Amino acid sequence: MWYFTGKGDTGETSLFDGSRVKKDHPVLDLLGAIDEVNSFIGLCRSKIKNDDLDVDLLFLQSSLSKLMGMIAGASETSLFDFDLSNLLEWLEAKILLYSEEINNPKEFTFPGASEPGAAFDICRTVSRRAERLAVKISVENDYAMDDRILMVLNRLSSYFYILRLSFE
Repeated sequence: MWYFTGKGDTGETSLFDGSRVKKDHPVLDLLGAIDEVNSFIGLCRSKIKNDDLDVDLLFLQSSLSKLMGMIAGASETSLFDFDLSNLLEWLEAKILLYSEEINNPKEFTFPGASEPGAAFDICRTVSRRAERLAVKISVENDYAMDDRILMVLNRLSSYFYILRLSFE
């Protein structure tokens, strides 16, 4: 079994649509940040013992993988029943649901009161970096990006903030 193709040895890689870009292309920074969020979600899943939340996080991991495909040039309809608007609605519903169970702190708090809370806070901060990169790409590189992508990235950080507080 091959674990490498050698196609990236020249410092280029292919996007979903087949186009080749240098590995330092800004869109790859964005994809990398979302990939990091996805990895940290895996860490969160390993730290929690809540089956319902695990199902939600697995759904989110799958959705973020499809979102990455969309950013890399795949059409929304080619991504196996992926609907960006549904993801946005799902995030908003989950934020409202989980926020009912917490008291918003009146002062600044620091991560670390629990391992899951700290892991969710890493998801939050990397999500915010992904959002900043998406804005930068759309402004500076004139990269066509669906406005809902920015909205999803914005909601992600709120979602992880609420989860962090739930585990503090």
